[in-house]
This record gives sequence, structure tokens and C-alpha cells, in this order.
Amino acid sequence: MSQPRRRWWLWCSIVLALFSGWLLLRTPPGWYQPGRHATGAGEGFEQFVVDQLTTLRDQNQRWELTLDVSSCNAFLAQRLRPWLQRESEDDLGMLNALGTPQIRVHAQGDASPPVLTLGFSGWSWLEMKWQGPQGSDPCTELELVQSRVGGLLPVPASSWSELPSKITFPQRIPLQDDRTVVVDAVRFEETGLVLMCRTRLAGSE
Repeated sequence: MSQPRRRWWLWCSIVLALFSGWLLLRTPPGWYQPGRHATGAGEGFEQFVVDQLTTLRDQNQRWELTLDVSSCNAFLAQRLRPWLQRESEDDLGMLNALGTPQIRVHAQGDASPPVLTLGFSGWSWLEMKWQGPQGSDPCTELELVQSRVGGLLPVPASSWSELPSKITFPQRIPLQDDRTVVVDAVRFEETGLVLMCRTRLAGSE
């Protein structure tokens, strides 16, 4: 083979490798499908959560809020952007840059701790994983243990200052009538998350 032809094949191989790598970085896994949710599913889930949070309950009465993954992802695909526009337009910058978020849940197994995966598909595929302690059910702390581009290239967690490196409980959700919903912990299940909650009445803190 002549020298020019070898050089041509070499450049073709380089371009093909770069193109394949670019496709790999951009291609999300099969579970990321923000367009699959039925119309109105996000609105229905949002209303369900609001109804549960605002239900009248006794002081510090313990209750559970079940969040199935499919409904959470419908909200993220259909309602997150208008919700952020209503609450704070500053948060839209990250959403525009990274793309529509979706989540995946891995319940705790015999040898594996629970994991919450958050994925975005914008200019590339980006996924982040928060992990709870092994043997802790329910969890009171989730730590960001992995951040990768294309599912392969690690990215320092410090690159995403808008996202927490740790999610700790209890978390407090103030209501408009001065009551507070306290989320004490989260339990991982095969189809979603269960928030362990209690409601504090106005003036009780």
C-alpha cells in the first residue's frame, strides 16, 4: 500500500474513532425516555403531592409519601420547567445547559446500598449517583458518589455547584398556612421512593 493511501486510511480511522466516541458520549441509556410519559401525567403527580402535603393532620403525626419513579419522571419532563419559572428563573440556566432530568432508583440489595441516579441528555449524556449507607433502611443521608459524562468519563463533583454533594435528613417543607412538613428519612423501593414524613402545626416550632 502506498504512503498516501496509508495516510488516508489512518485519517479515516481517527475520524471514525472520534465520531464513535462522540456518539457514545451523547447516547443515553434505555431508561432515559422523557418523551414517553402520557400527557398530563406530570400535572396529575404534582397535584397528588400537593394534596398529600397539605392534608390536615395531627401534630407530629407520622405518615408516608410514596413517589413512584414513573410519576416523578413525568413531573420532571412536563412540569419542572414551568415550576422553576414560577419559583426562580435563575435555575433555568442549568436546565437549559444539561437538558431534561430523569431519575432511576436502585433499591438496597443483599450486597448493594440504595442508589438514586439523576441523568441529563443535553450536549452529552451526564449521570450522577447519590448513594445511601449499606444497611440503612430508611436512609437519613445520601452522598454524591459518582458523576460521569457519557457513562464513562468521571467528572469532579465540585463541577456541579448547583447540586448538593450530600442530601441529609430531616428536610423541612414550609406550607403557606405556616405548617411545616418534616421529611425525616427516605426508603428505597423497587418502583420508587417513600418519604417518611410528619406535619408540624403552625406555631409549634
